[in-house]
Amino acid sequence: MGLLTQCDTETGRLCRSVHLQASGDGKSVLLVEVDERKVGLRREYRFEITTGELIALIRAQGAELPGENHVRTVEAS
Repeated sequence: MGLLTQCDTETGRLCRSVHLQASGDGKSVLLVEVDERKVGLRREYRFEITTGELIALIRAQGAELPGENHVRTVEAS
């Protein structure tokens, strides 16, 4: 999932991107940042968090959207 892309305004060249991706085993999520803002220099940063930790972080820091917490019940006929 792409989160951020920056391009050089003069050349249109991609110079920075940040995205999320699942780890190979599916137990964690990687935040990957590729930085090529300096010509001839490419830096890649990777941060890893377990899916459980990410869910807990979003629940603790995120804002609940209105109307999203309604529970639908199935009525018996």
